[in-house]
Amino acid sequence: MIDDKDIIDVQHVTCGLVPLMQTHLSGTESTVDTVRFKVRQGIETELWNSFGTGSAWLLNDISKELFFDVYTFVRVELSDLDPLGLMDF
Repeated sequence: MIDDKDIIDVQHVTCGLVPLMQTHLSGTESTVDTVRFKVRQGIETELWNSFGTGSAWLLNDISKELFFDVYTFVRVELSDLDPLGLMDF
């Protein structure tokens, strides 16, 4: 089990979840390299599709917990040569 103090709890959000998560990510201090969100279960496909390439944050892991999922984002360096991250494919 992951320590709750390190997780942003957004499992109650049903509308506007992706913009809310993006706001948290963009407002994170530059010294933070990992951000975790506690999200309601059953929306894994939607979030994988919403957080594609070309961002300063990469959706790195989804762990299944008992009543929620934990989504882990890691900060990535944006490349001037590949700003959309297409070279990853």
